[in-house]
Amino acid sequence: MSQLDKTLLFEQLETYQIQRHDFLNNFQVIRGYLQLNMPDRALAYIDEAIAGLLPQQEIYKVGQKSLLAILMGLYIGVRLKGVEMMVSFPPEMKKEEFWLERWQEEYALQFYGYTKECISLIPEDRNPEDLFAEIHLTALTDGFACEFLLLDQRQPYLERKFSTK
Repeated sequence: MSQLDKTLLFEQLETYQIQRHDFLNNFQVIRGYLQLNMPDRALAYIDEAIAGLLPQQEIYKVGQKSLLAILMGLYIGVRLKGVEMMVSFPPEMKKEEFWLERWQEEYALQFYGYTKECISLIPEDRNPEDLFAEIHLTALTDGFACEFLLLDQRQPYLERKFSTK
């Protein structure tokens, strides 16, 4: 197992711990609303919690496991800074067959470094509720590209691009 694989494994374990904490917290909040006879607030909270899970659900559809793990690390890093995010990629990237011809192991370390840089560039002096991160993956003939776009009050604030080309 490579050093990066070990790092990704440990990050995934931390991710599961964070998710478990969040799920338990969400259930406690929902239970509280129900005990206070506030079902509308409980339903609104459920909708909010589900919306926060959608980027994770999309990331888990990526057909390349190392890339999936790195993207989950990016998602958690962005969320730990209090920033909402979305991720998009073409449907073919969901298929393992797509990656058989396009994935090379050295991409993992390069992309991992890129995602850590993107997380580190999220400013601490801005209100995280005003920030929103967009991650767009694009298929290339011999690999892939990624654009990290950070918006501040819906205006472009920061952009970083990655490409295997």
